[in-house]
Amino acid sequence: MKYSFLLLILFSFLVISCEKDQNRKLLGAYFRYTINGRETVIKDETGINNNVFDCTFHSDTMLIINVAKIYEGVGFVIKADSIRDATYPLETVSKAYYTNPADLKRYYTTNKYKGTITIKKGTFDAKELLYTLQGNFSFQAVDTTTGKNFTLTKGSFLMERKRFH
Repeated sequence: MKYSFLLLILFSFLVISCEKDQNRKLLGAYFRYTINGRETVIKDETGINNNVFDCTFHSDTMLIINVAKIYEGVGFVIKADSIRDATYPLETVSKAYYTNPADLKRYYTTNKYKGTITIKKGTFDAKELLYTLQGNFSFQAVDTTTGKNFTLTKGSFLMERKRFH
């Protein structure tokens, strides 16, 4: 009897986990942008060789987004008194980065190389509530040592968000 109960609990966790993955697929999460004229799309995929697709709130004052596909990636650290639906400047406090797959370096926004991100919190209901974040962005990022820079435009995203306190 004791083993039957344990098997039932394990089976329940498995079903819940699979349901959550199905809900994420229903969300159709994506992250897209144009970099120096080339369009890139990164999707939230489950399975082997997953893309990095992370969006986390920390105590409503910081939002961290990291997205990557193989060696190319984009990320944001947004700091504010309260993260809400708004447009945020990307410079040195709230910043963005681009990871270039050719040289594996990260290029960051600065006071000279700037941008913006507009975020909208929302929800999507697919059997179980998923918290979502969507928005638009554009920015310039630079390697301050070499001066090499990249321009990201037409950025848009829809992704599941998580909360840590």
